[in-house]
Amino acid sequence: MQALRRTAATAARQGRTAVPRQQRRYAHDEHHHAHSEPVNESMGLGFWIPIGAIPVFSGLYFVSQSDPDAPSILTRLINKYTEATERYAETNALHVSMIERAGSDRVLFVKSRPQEHVNMRFPEIMNQGSPYNVPAGQVNNMEKVIEKFKKDAYEDNERKLQALRDDNIKSEQPWERFPAPGPENQRWPSKGVGSV
Repeated sequence: MQALRRTAATAARQGRTAVPRQQRRYAHDEHHHAHSEPVNESMGLGFWIPIGAIPVFSGLYFVSQSDPDAPSILTRLINKYTEATERYAETNALHVSMIERAGSDRVLFVKSRPQEHVNMRFPEIMNQGSPYNVPAGQVNNMEKVIEKFKKDAYEDNERKLQALRDDNIKSEQPWERFPAPGPENQRWPSKGVGSV
């Protein structure tokens, strides 16, 4: 055990490497040296090349665009905005036609009769049940139940159709967040301070 401990301590010492520390330089040390004269430095190529490239490339652009048959730049800008307004006019015309189609569909639905029977995804579910433990004569006739649901659906459709004809659909009515202030909307009766 002692040998393992000694080997581990030796490996740990060898694993540490001495990091050389950088010598600190303080800003106040630099003020003690003699000041040198300012050097006149030019701007350099990194500044002058981009500055010179701007007029060169703009000149090349105008030369390449100077087609005798092409309209001027101002005319092209005006045409660009005119095309945008034409696109907006086409989009608006499309929206108007969609709204007119929706209005004609609504008129069609208002004038149509509701469906006489309710479609069921699986009508046999009304007659389906466990065939076991059913005493003889206990299977009910479902005709009355089917007639009741048909009648309820018909009345509901008539009520919805009448609301559609009267333009009194709840979902299309304006919604008031808070009722208008008035005596009927008060929560507590207003009594005098001294009244009991």
